[in-house]
Amino acid sequence: MGVDFSICTPVFNRAHLLPRLYSSLLLNIDENISFEWLIVDDGSSDDIAAFISMVKAEDKLDIKYIKKANEGKHSCMNVFFAQARGELTLILDSDDKLVEGALKQVKGIWQPLALRKDIAGVIGLCLDMATQKPSAQCFVNDPMESTLLENAYKHNMKGDRCDFIRTSLLQDKSFPVYADEKFMPEAVITVLFDADYKYYCTNLAFKEIEYQADGLTNTYAALAMNNPKGMVLRFEVILNNYDLIKLPAGLNKLKFYGNYMRYLIHRSGFFAAYKAYFNVAKFFKLSWFAGCFIGSALAVLDKIKK
Repeated sequence: MGVDFSICTPVFNRAHLLPRLYSSLLLNIDENISFEWLIVDDGSSDDIAAFISMVKAEDKLDIKYIKKANEGKHSCMNVFFAQARGELTLILDSDDKLVEGALKQVKGIWQPLALRKDIAGVIGLCLDMATQKPSAQCFVNDPMESTLLENAYKHNMKGDRCDFIRTSLLQDKSFPVYADEKFMPEAVITVLFDADYKYYCTNLAFKEIEYQADGLTNTYAALAMNNPKGMVLRFEVILNNYDLIKLPAGLNKLKFYGNYMRYLIHRSGFFAAYKAYFNVAKFFKLSWFAGCFIGSALAVLDKIKK
């Protein structure tokens, strides 16, 4: 019998949050649903071993714990992509919780969609853990079929949502890991599916989130500045694929070109950045031209602020 879901949790010194997440997984146990919990420890120094031993002793979940050297969340995701056995994969961070009954809802949605070769997965909402209200904008229609790029740059939907992705799409993917950088946007991989697939999007909430002061969301701007190789790649994969860069509407294309130039400068300096920028695909020439100047200005402002 196959596994319905792979729940994947990267963790770094967050052992104190895992019991809360674990409790939410227990509330999703159902005789008609199978799921595994994969935990990849990115070189933590806290006492996560005691928690893992407790969960294994209780024997209520199919759990696998893997410890590795500290290389960043994206390196943990490479492990998930290689080892996940579920039909759908969910990256569930240590400060998240699953909504009770979420997996049952998602399986009910997914079953009639699974045979469609044009559907990459199911996207629902997140609830703010404190207010129990959606943490981001709702979809304009419920349900609707859309892509990650269309949601963000056509419908202008901001904030996080809960993405269940068809595992078979992830199994041959991996993030590059750089010795001098420990952050890379997930979009480097996940946005690739937008060229050929859409997601079933619903305003049902599947997880609860609580941003930590030292978490990736609250420190994103600083992380982007300090990890320009990953940021360059995040924009490059879109700009060099017409089926991706065509999806953002209006001036949003300009944002991609501008930010690409911006992080090229942070990565390589001005001279090398201009050379690399000239070689990127010019599917939208006006945006490409203007993006050079806008990105240069943004990089200068970054350096002044820093």
